[in-house]
Amino acid sequence: MRKQHAQPFDKRDNTQIKTLTQQLETLKNEQRAFTTRIQKEYPKYYALKYPQPVDLATLQNQVLQKGEMMLVYGVLHPKIEKKTVLWVIGKQDFQMFTLPVDEDTLKQEVAQLRGYLSDSSFNSQFPQASLHLYQTLLPQAVRQLIKGAEILYIVPTGPLYGLPFGSLVTFYEARREIHYLIEDYAISYISSASLLKTLRDEERKTQPPEPFLAFADPEYPPCGVGDKKGAETLAQLRTESYLKSVKDGCFKRLAATADEVREIANLFNADHSKALYLGAKASRSTVFALNDKHELDDYRYVMFSVHGVIPNKINQIEQPALVLSNPLTEGYLTMADAFALTLNADFVNLSACNSGCAGDSCGENVRGEGIMGLTRAFMYAGTSRVAVTLWSVNLFSAKEFSIGLFTHLKAKKKMAYALREIKLKMIQGKASMRRYANPYHWAAFVVYGDGQ
Repeated sequence: MRKQHAQPFDKRDNTQIKTLTQQLETLKNEQRAFTTRIQKEYPKYYALKYPQPVDLATLQNQVLQKGEMMLVYGVLHPKIEKKTVLWVIGKQDFQMFTLPVDEDTLKQEVAQLRGYLSDSSFNSQFPQASLHLYQTLLPQAVRQLIKGAEILYIVPTGPLYGLPFGSLVTFYEARREIHYLIEDYAISYISSASLLKTLRDEERKTQPPEPFLAFADPEYPPCGVGDKKGAETLAQLRTESYLKSVKDGCFKRLAATADEVREIANLFNADHSKALYLGAKASRSTVFALNDKHELDDYRYVMFSVHGVIPNKINQIEQPALVLSNPLTEGYLTMADAFALTLNADFVNLSACNSGCAGDSCGENVRGEGIMGLTRAFMYAGTSRVAVTLWSVNLFSAKEFSIGLFTHLKAKKKMAYALREIKLKMIQGKASMRRYANPYHWAAFVVYGDGQ
């Protein structure tokens, strides 16, 4: 047997380690100083980005309301431990559960389910795959604990950001006998328990004078324009990047959205000249013109019925964005732009056709920070709830969905309940909803923020 000889100690290694340790400590100090500066100069943003931990007693006695339960998921990396931790919190309840599923497994299963959901043709494998995820994420003991709840607040992590919990199948016998979680509970999403406290601690605002504002049916360049090599401007380069992951390689016109927002404006008897910005007027410059004139905060409900892009592995973009008119010349309404806006809205509806992924790639490529970054930006701008779509949606079912949602809001139903009501109508095939029972048509729409 050969003897193993120890390698001679190199003093250069020790010096390098010392240098790197000092550099690391310097960076940590700089980060702490930067965070302190944010806390001092931008306290509202700090409260959203770094919500202070809320103790259990405060959460139960001051934050959660009767009928509310919170499911907080901690998805662990398999190198740490192959499990997911779930905390279930209600006004009278608090329990922790260990679920035998890790991040890699959830990535695969959520991606598979999203692939089924984002396909307009119903896949016969969907019910079993969905039921399996339901049984994994909400085991029997959890189901018993939440049995009396009316609304669930889901706090996701990792791949669970891309999962619409309402589409989880709780039982099924055949395609026409499928029962979904949304049929039992209203559902809202939030990034942390602390954020719900932050949103509810906000001072009540004055009622905005105008009921509704919408940007819809933007003007996009014809297919083939702006996606060629040799782009010269930053906007063209950005468009090239976005179009890499867009189905058919271009932003197609969303003509049906004009009628959609007109009907919603009519629900509220809104003055179309103040409420609707269509075609070329559905632009980034219009948004900022209204903001600069301090008019953007005059509206109770704000809607963007446009294309949207979420960061993923394919497009390599850093920020989610809304694609408004003339993206090659005016740019996009990015997450950073949204932070610069001033709103006073009860609700912002990002009824955006999510062009950031398609088909089977949706679950794998969606990054939670992309979704949460956009919702956090609009919350910072001045709203307690934001609706987003998790995949590209059918324009006509989206129209029915949005009109139905705002009809329920006009009838004074609370946000999560209004969302649940319109989904139930689609599932049950009531009236004009008969064609939309397939979860492809309704599951993509989720609300982040205060569901009440």
